[in-house]
Amino acid sequence: MNKTQRLIQLMLAVNNRMKFTTKEMADEFGVSERTMHRDLQELSELGMPLYTEFGPNGGYRLLKKRMLPPILFSEQEAVAMFFAFQSLQFYGALPFEAESTSALNKFYHYLPADTKARIDSLKDRVSFWTPTRTQSSPYLEQILEASLDEQPLRMIYASKDGETERIIQPIGIYSSNGYWYLPSYCFLKEGFLLFRADRILLLEKAEVNHPSKNFASSSIAEWLKTGHENVANSTPIKLRVKLTKDGIRAYERRNGAESHIELNEDGSGLLQTEMDRSNLPHFSRYFLSLGAEALVEEPLEMVMWIREQIDTMRQAYGIKMIE
Repeated sequence: MNKTQRLIQLMLAVNNRMKFTTKEMADEFGVSERTMHRDLQELSELGMPLYTEFGPNGGYRLLKKRMLPPILFSEQEAVAMFFAFQSLQFYGALPFEAESTSALNKFYHYLPADTKARIDSLKDRVSFWTPTRTQSSPYLEQILEASLDEQPLRMIYASKDGETERIIQPIGIYSSNGYWYLPSYCFLKEGFLLFRADRILLLEKAEVNHPSKNFASSSIAEWLKTGHENVANSTPIKLRVKLTKDGIRAYERRNGAESHIELNEDGSGLLQTEMDRSNLPHFSRYFLSLGAEALVEEPLEMVMWIREQIDTMRQAYGIKMIE
């Protein structure tokens, strides 16, 4: 094989092996140790994080950050990559934000001039408007990695009742209206709760021997769709909400088309579904925000909470209830 092919194959072999000697690789590729040493030096200059260990048991070791081999993209695939990134530009925080920008800059640098011009034009023609929030979410990457590794986390969280310390295990993360949320199992409450990432004041890994939950059969998409986590073995509660025509539009703009809505001839409808009790505070605030466009009938706890909030607002504005 020629040198370019050999370097690509060597990159794949290094990624798979992680630790090796020059002689091992030279024998595998059928070249001299001197040639292999030069090849490894070239990979290092290209950015592959190789670390040299000296001594009788020394050799090369690949650090945690690996490099992927070259991938060929069509022009349409290249444009699609930037189109996808364009949809994220207004978020105030993103997991792997620095790495995403770095990767995209590298990608853009090697594109032909006419493809670059097409991508630059795309930026002026398409926008995914998401109002940027001022709240920072510095732990998104750590939360995402913990959900992948099923790793419990110890955090200090700022809630409406003040700062609390608890251990959680996130299912994953999702974004809604410019905020990042992490549905998680809370070991303090022994159940699933929904947290906002920007309210986390401190986050670190829990003790090594702390028990963890098995979320292998779960996903964040499943949690969003069903509103509860099967692992919790909790009994879902019934949600019944009357929505006006504008309420239907507002609900579908935020949540997408909903199969649980029964539409009336005038465009209004009735939402009937089930949700986990842990989602009660989140959806109570949401339906309150819709004002007169949503009338909650069930569950009773949500109805009572919304009434309390309305009474509090009346008192704050000095409005007396009409008997």
